[in-house]
Amino acid sequence: MSEGVTTASSVRNVDGVTERAMHWLVLGGNRIAVAGVLVGVIVAVFFLLTRFGVLAIGPGSAAASAFASGLISGTVTLVTIALSINQLVLSRVFGSPNELSDQLGGTRDLRRTVRDHAGEPAVPNDPAEFLNLVAETLTERANHLGSAVDDADGDRSHAVTDYAEGIAAYGESIAERIESQTAIVNVLAVVLGTEYAQNMTATEHFRNEYGDRLSDDASAELAAIDDLLGAIAITRQFFKTLSLQQDFARLSRVVAYSGLVALVASIAMALVYRPDSVTVPAQYLPLVFSLGIGVIVTPLAVFIAYVFRAATIARQTASVGPFVPPEERSESG
Repeated sequence: MSEGVTTASSVRNVDGVTERAMHWLVLGGNRIAVAGVLVGVIVAVFFLLTRFGVLAIGPGSAAASAFASGLISGTVTLVTIALSINQLVLSRVFGSPNELSDQLGGTRDLRRTVRDHAGEPAVPNDPAEFLNLVAETLTERANHLGSAVDDADGDRSHAVTDYAEGIAAYGESIAERIESQTAIVNVLAVVLGTEYAQNMTATEHFRNEYGDRLSDDASAELAAIDDLLGAIAITRQFFKTLSLQQDFARLSRVVAYSGLVALVASIAMALVYRPDSVTVPAQYLPLVFSLGIGVIVTPLAVFIAYVFRAATIARQTASVGPFVPPEERSESG
């Protein structure tokens, strides 16, 4: 193949402590755990600031009015936003019979394509097992393509071998990272990079360069590889839709629950303050104040945790097929 047109033999790996921590924070980690970490950091910061007298929280401070007005209104606003998100999710799951029929037909076409190339009577319903079948079939077809070319055919044989080995290695790298019955977001994370697009471009170049000189068997294997790479591209977008819909549905529910608790905590913290005193012993006030802040900001922390993941997924799956924005290429590198 010509210079600059190569296959991607492996999906993106997350290496290094910092990169793993960022991956856990914005994508891979449980969103409730991420929110818990954010709340813990906020509580610790406020506790230290109040303990060392940087923040005034005693009688006569602005803490009472902050709890009574600003934080209560902020909590109510955030819960309203969560309910709006819930309405958005609901609007996406409803549809007319024609729309639902088109969606079902598209899903069946995708599954039929994978089933035919895999030679299986049916394909799995589990997302992880489905993608694993696609990856294993892709590897198998690439190996068959490499075996279908005469070794004595010089440059063409080397080009076919290089291409087939790259595609086979790509399929193997996907299969190695997939765990059965895992969360759909973890399945999506395996193919979140742009390697599929690079391989689609390499396949198009290879077909145009050598397609007319391939045997019928080799041409059939190449067509199957192209279909399977397309299946990965479509599956990637479909899993994105499912993952975001599930996350937004959970977000609205968790924010509604935590928002109610935060509202009660705001009212309770406001009532702790009297005109010239507080109902809590002075030595415990920094801890009570910090924990109260933690409870109140919990809905916001949950919201931020889910937005981290949604924004990351949306940014890295903006394109379908070989058109890849520079932002996706840089983040996949």
